[in-house]
Amino acid sequence: MIDPDHFLETESGRVYVDAALSGARHRAPIIAVARGYGVPVDAVWIRVPLAVALERNRQRRADRVVPDASIRSVARLFEPPTREEGFSAVRIVEV
Repeated sequence: MIDPDHFLETESGRVYVDAALSGARHRAPIIAVARGYGVPVDAVWIRVPLAVALERNRQRRADRVVPDASIRSVARLFEPPTREEGFSAVRIVEV
């Protein structure tokens, strides 16, 4: 269950979620919470080639490194966000 108070920034009325939500089914609960508050939902997809993600991961502090298998799994299962799933806009940032 998603706790909207964990994400809701009351001063601006904006909701921010920073997560690797690989599929529409993972993003659906967040979209539903935002809709419940009557706010539009925008997606910002920071598109990073797998090789770049793996290299940057290797450069992280030892206690922050994510297993390569996890990064590869997210990349394999990833479904690009779409307006059809409920986003008001989808912005793509190329890295």
